[in-house]
Order: sequence, then structure tokens, then C-alpha cells
Amino acid sequence: MWTADEIAQLCYEHYGIRLPKKGKPEPNHEWTLLAAVVKIQSPADKACDTPDKPVQVTKEVVSMGTGTKCIGQSKMRKNGTFSTNSSWQPP
Repeated sequence: MWTADEIAQLCYEHYGIRLPKKGKPEPNHEWTLLAAVVKIQSPADKACDTPDKPVQVTKEVVSMGTGTKCIGQSKMRKNGTFSTNSSWQPP
């Protein structure tokens, strides 16, 4: 089995090593959001853990997104029908 901390560490390593420095926040000054999809795969012949032999799995970050899209207060609506996705139109 794996822990949430192991998955988080895998994502942080991917972010630090595989993504370019351009556009990353400055440490201790800025921050950003981070989301990732992690593929976890066990060998085909081993479906689940057993008490005496945990199944070895491979973990791989297959997708990652970062960033925020901020809007000004003048564009915020009280009913929450604003989206920063340019293809979405309010009802």
C-alpha cells in the first residue's frame, strides 16, 4: 500500500524536477495551486496486498496543472455565476 504523503512527495518531486522554472512562484514570497493525476499500477498477476507480501506498485505522475486565474472584485457576482474559463457562458 502507499500513503498520501508518498503520493504528495512524488508530485512535489515531479513539480520541482520536470517542470521548467519559468512561471513558478518565488519561494517565501508567492504561492500557487497544484493538482496532479497519479497512475498507480500493480503487476498483472498480483491484484492485492496480502499480510505477508505487499504488492509492489509503480506510481507515475501522468498529468499536472498549476496556477490560479484571479479576477477582480468588480467582475465577481454575488450569485457565483462567473467562471474564468473563457468558453463558459453564464445561464
